[in-house]
Amino acid sequence: MYATIPVYYPSLEEADRKDEAALWCDSYNINLSCRNFIQDKAMTAFNIRELDAFIEELVRCYGTERAMYVLSRTIQFSDWDARFDQAVLDRADKTDFPDTREPRKAYQVDPTTRYVTEVDPCVVNAVFVKLMELEDEQEEPNYMDEIEQDGLDEDMTAEL
Repeated sequence: MYATIPVYYPSLEEADRKDEAALWCDSYNINLSCRNFIQDKAMTAFNIRELDAFIEELVRCYGTERAMYVLSRTIQFSDWDARFDQAVLDRADKTDFPDTREPRKAYQVDPTTRYVTEVDPCVVNAVFVKLMELEDEQEEPNYMDEIEQDGLDEDMTAEL
C-alpha cells in the first residue's frame, strides 16, 4: 500500500522553502494513517496473541522505516517510562523530527505530536523491538551483497 513511498523527513517549513510542501503533506498523511493503524489494531493483536501477524501487516502496508518513524515519536514522548527497553529508547532517540526544532508561536502546534499513540508502552516496546530486528535483517543482505561484490571485483582483477 504505502510501504514503497518514502518518508519525507524535512520540516514543513523546509519543504515549503524547497517547493515540496505537497510531498511533506502526502508523507504526513501517510504517517497519520500508519499511526491510526497502530492505534486501532496493536492492542487487540497483543491481547489475542497475534502481534506477529499485526507487525507483518503493518510492515506490508507502511514499511519498517515509516512504522519505526511514527512509533519513535510515541517513545520520545514517553522516554521516562521504564517499560521501554534501553535499546528501544536509544534507537527512537536517533530519529530526528525537524518540526520540533523550529520555535513555534503559542498558537502553532508541532505537527508530529499527532503521531503519538495511546497504545500501552509494553505493546509499543514489543512492536518496536520486532521492527528493529526487521530493520537489521534488511541491512544484512546489503552487507552480504558488498562482500559478494568485493569477491567478484577481486576475481575480475585476477583475471586481468
